Amino acid sequence: MVTLGILGDAEVAGDLVVDTLNSHFSLGVEDREGYFAPSDRYELHVLIPAGEAATSAGIHSFWEWAVRCELPYKVLWDETGNERTDDILGNVDNPEDDIFVNCTDPDLGMVERLVQADNPMLLVLSSEGKFDEVTAAAAAAALREGMPVHDLSRMLLEVTWQHLPDHEPPAETAMEVEAGGQMALVVSDAPDVTLTAGEAASVNRALEEAETFLDVLFGDVVNQAAALRQTLIHGRSLLAPKPEAPTEPKGEGEPKKTRLEIFNPDSGKWEPAGRGRPPKTAQTRRVPA
Repeated sequence: MVTLGILGDAEVAGDLVVDTLNSHFSLGVEDREGYFAPSDRYELHVLIPAGEAATSAGIHSFWEWAVRCELPYKVLWDETGNERTDDILGNVDNPEDDIFVNCTDPDLGMVERLVQADNPMLLVLSSEGKFDEVTAAAAAAALREGMPVHDLSRMLLEVTWQHLPDHEPPAETAMEVEAGGQMALVVSDAPDVTLTAGEAASVNRALEEAETFLDVLFGDVVNQAAALRQTLIHGRSLLAPKPEAPTEPKGEGEPKKTRLEIFNPDSGKWEPAGRGRPPKTAQTRRVPA
């Protein structure tokens, strides 16, 4: 199951909403009445804000998509309204259970409820990549909770901290250098941990196995990669177009003097052969000297 929430005061074309979300969540084909068959991959649940400021034209377009997909949805309502709010409030399955009344902060309420849901995702709406203050604050709160945030106005572009210049990301975990130059994570507010001799031995064994794996990765694998590269170069040379050797002009009596050339797969060109016997795998030809 995936739980979708949405926020934003921007407009977004209904066709973009339908095409983007139907493709991303694998919705079925449209029937004669304009409804879409359910997804064969996802069970979708929707959380929509409602209110004078919250129910933007873009939110209404998203709601229309949810209705056409016959998705169950719940509403966060601050008990205000506009011309679009009645549509959203009037189409829920069960008003008593599906409308959360007195949500004075639909943005923070949205994030709080999404955090408690299964596989939450916050969709946001932007105008030319810019978010209103309420939406930006909610996006920052969602990112701090580790929740994915995507901009529906830009075809589900992933929203990161660089898109929220007025909000500070959480501080990164401090790093300390241990003896020998190795890096260690330092969690300042965590209690000290004491290991028994058996536990310490298990941790040490795990670290040794990790180092052994790295030795294999950067030893055998890298060496095999070099040999594989040579094989690929040779394979490309076999597929490269080969220039035809020039033919002797008609009417010439005596044969002309020739020289040996070798095809260089790296440059894709024929080059004069040096002294000595050419390699067995080399492609050769004779051309007039």
